[in-house]
This record gives sequence, structure tokens and C-alpha cells, in this order.
Amino acid sequence: MSKRVAMVSVHECPLASSEGKERGGINVYVYELSKALSRQGWYVDAYTRVQDDINARVVSVDERFRVLHIPSGTHTPLSKKDILASLPEFTQHLMRGIHEEHLSYDVIHGHYYLSGMVAADIRAAHHVSTPLVMTFHTLGLMKQLVSRAQDTEDPKERIPAERHLINVADRLITSSETGKEYLSTFYDCPEEKIATIPPGVDTTLFRPIDPQEAKRHIGAHPDHHVVLAVGRIDPVKGFDVLLVALKMLLKRNPELTDRVCVWIVGGDIGQNQNQWSKELKKLHELQQILNLPATVRFVPPQLQEELPYYYSAADVLVMPSHYESFGMVALEAIACGTPVIATDVTGISPILRELPQGHIISANNPLALASEIKHVLDTPHPKSAPKQVIETLNWDAIATRMTREYEAVSQK
Repeated sequence: MSKRVAMVSVHECPLASSEGKERGGINVYVYELSKALSRQGWYVDAYTRVQDDINARVVSVDERFRVLHIPSGTHTPLSKKDILASLPEFTQHLMRGIHEEHLSYDVIHGHYYLSGMVAADIRAAHHVSTPLVMTFHTLGLMKQLVSRAQDTEDPKERIPAERHLINVADRLITSSETGKEYLSTFYDCPEEKIATIPPGVDTTLFRPIDPQEAKRHIGAHPDHHVVLAVGRIDPVKGFDVLLVALKMLLKRNPELTDRVCVWIVGGDIGQNQNQWSKELKKLHELQQILNLPATVRFVPPQLQEELPYYYSAADVLVMPSHYESFGMVALEAIACGTPVIATDVTGISPILRELPQGHIISANNPLALASEIKHVLDTPHPKSAPKQVIETLNWDAIATRMTREYEAVSQK
């Protein structure tokens, strides 16, 4: 008997990279988990909103996994506040499609609170007992606590919506034990409803590449030490701390001035400056204030297929986040054999502590970060992926663990 799961990912399309949209952790997570579940026999329908009139509304990724683009609001990228306002339309179109295709699901899996709101409404409208599984990916309360900006994109409805979803969901999936503690402590979620399953990594794509070949591919100087950061340009990522740490590193070690370069993948300064985000403008201004124009390079977001070259070209990946529910880029870098420096507030930090390539520092500490970067540069080692990552953190292993949670809530 076939098993079918509805993946709801309203604001981030699983096909983001191939459709020219902004790539984020949720895009990759939903896409890779869905592919792995499909390989294990699940039929997966991933629902996301239409963001243009160019790409197909229904895309079959393989024989059991398809992505369905649902109209809601204008067919353009929208702020989360505008997406929230258009959710009733999204839900209406989605329910109509389910009815017209006579679909039924064994599990509904919502990703992020916006998608959870849709999933909960679908289940309530149909008066069915289909299990609801929620992965928040990030939590509004935690982002609010660590926010380094006076304003925030999050609507005021976010935290109440998360509390409601915790009450109605059958299972909450967190990517780390820290995330589990946040849910149980700050949101009063019963621990028996929470399962901890980390994201996976595609170990066929993310693998060590010869560093010189990788440097040639991305256009890096063959003799430069590349310090890499990858992610959305967002205050919570702590890229400003990285720039300050770089200044400290060069001040202490002037011999590195022409030999170290920081590459930040995720911020495109080649476009019109009027289109830069507020945070990108702040980082560029800080770069000028610190007199680092030649030692910092902002790189536009890259396709998944390109990222292994960046990781392999790098001497170290730095993730100086103030809050990170997990940190998938760190796992990708480790799979490429690249050392990682991450803050102790990231979900992946317990995994990194067990790996020789992992280095943990406190958050918002440029002094410690500068010292750790110097330590990594002084102790190079051969690029190789740890056995633990290859065997237990590949997407097929993660899908197997997720299937156990789906089956557990389905049997209640």
C-alpha cells in the first residue's frame, strides 16, 4: 500500500535553486528530504506558493515526488507579512486541488509557522485526523531575543501561531537537542511530542575536491587563504562579527594582509545599490570603515552544485551566528573535508564538538574568532569527510528516521 505525505512549504520553494529564487535552508531541507522519502517508497506532494508566471505550476521531480505551485497574492516574491495576509487564498486553492485530485494523505508535514497555519486549517476544514507534523526551522521567540535590528520582518502573529501549532500538532521535529529545549522551556511543549532529527547532507554532491582545482573554478587566488561564510545576509548570521574578527586577525598578524581573503556567499553587491538589503548596506559600510576593501569579497547566492567548490577552496568555513536552529552549511562544509568554526548557539555545535574539523567559540566574540581562525590556518590537515557524516547524516538515513516518526503518529 502506497504512503503519501503532503509537504507544505509556503514561502520557500523546494526548487528555489533551479527556478532562480533565493536559496535558504528550508528550500534545501524540503527538497532533499522529499527526494529521500521518495526513494524509500513515499509519494510526496510539496506545496509552495507561485512566485512568477514563468515556471511550471506542477513539476515532477521524479515518479513519486512533485512540487505544486499554489496561487496566493501577487505572483512575485512577497514579504512574510504579505504572505501571511494571502494565506487564506493559498489554503483555498490547495484544498480545491486536493478535492479535485481525490487525494488523501497519511501525514501532513508543515515547514515554518506559515506553512503550519495552512496545514492546520486544511486538517480542520476536512474534519480529518490526518497527523500533523511540524518543523519550525526557526522560532520567533528566539529570533526576537537575539535580533540585532530595531525592526523585524516577522509579523506579530508569529509567536501566537507557533504556540497554537505546538498544541494542535501530533509531532514537533527539531534539528537539535537545543531546539528541543527551546520548545519545552519557552513554549511549554510536552517533551513527548518532540523528536530530534538533524538535517542531512547529500554526500554524493558535497565531497572533497582538490583545493587548487576548486580555487581555479571559483576564481580565487591560488596562494590565498580563503575564509568562507555562506548564508542569507541577515543580522542574526553575525557576519559583522566576522569582519571585525578579520580586522583583528590582520592587525595581529600583518604578514597575512595579502594572503587572507574573506568570501561571503549570499550577498550580491554587483547589483544596483538601491536593491541592496539594509543589512548588506551595513556590512559594506563596515567593510569600508575597517579599511578591508581588498580582503572581503561578497559573492551572489550560488547553486547547490557550485557550493562544493567554494567549501573545498576554503581553508575554513565560519558560522558566527547569534542564533541558528542547526546550520546546514556547516554540515555541507564538513562533508567536503573543510574545517568549521561555529558559535555555541548553533544546533550543529554538539556534532562539531565530536569531529576533528569542528571548532566552537562563544557568540558575538570577534577576539576569540580571530584567534580560532589563526589556529585553523596554522594547522592544516588533509581534506576528508568524516565517516560519521557519510554514514549517519546522509539524507537517506535522515529519511528513515523521519519515516519512523510519521508511522508513530499515524498509528495513534
